[in-house]
Amino acid sequence: ANRMFTASCARRATTRTTAHALRALKHARPTTTTTTTRAASRSTPSAMRGVKKENLPSKVCVVCDRPFTWRKKWENCWDEVTTCSKSCNGKRKSERQRENKETRGEDEDEDEDARAAHKKSVKAQKAERRARLEFNGNPTSGQKACDECSKMVNELIRCQTDATKRWRMVCGSCWVKVSGGVVDGDANHPHYRYGGLWKNRRAQNADGGEPLVC
Repeated sequence: ANRMFTASCARRATTRTTAHALRALKHARPTTTTTTTRAASRSTPSAMRGVKKENLPSKVCVVCDRPFTWRKKWENCWDEVTTCSKSCNGKRKSERQRENKETRGEDEDEDEDARAAHKKSVKAQKAERRARLEFNGNPTSGQKACDECSKMVNELIRCQTDATKRWRMVCGSCWVKVSGGVVDGDANHPHYRYGGLWKNRRAQNADGGEPLVC
């Protein structure tokens, strides 16, 4: 009976230990690669660890010509470092920009002239459009030419004048000749046919005020 009791207790202890182990594995936080890498980098000794300050490597700044020594922030890029501070680095960039500007100085002058000409053209277009909207623009704006006399006018009459039955646009003076002065034509103009009136909606008045009406 004692042996059976002892065996039962042992089995219970083993089961309890196994359950605790499984629970611990389930709730354990996985170890990431980043943590491992950081730990490895911390454990890796620096190349300058243990070197006295007066024995650290040094260089001469290419801007101010003064010597400067190795620093912790330059541990991974010491071979590429050429300036001692951000101030010197900024001065070097400014000098390079000035040299580049002098090199392409002529090109910049041409670009400035082109930009000025473009700006002037845009201003002229805006002024012309503003004047046209106020009916103070170019008096010939929007006008069309008469098919008979080629005169630029603000009103044209659409009509047929010959046997070809082709529609033509004629001014008031020419309309009297092709129609006899009658809206529907007369016996002396058998091929005449009225087809409508065109008016220039953008007619301008050089003196200001309302648009011209012909």
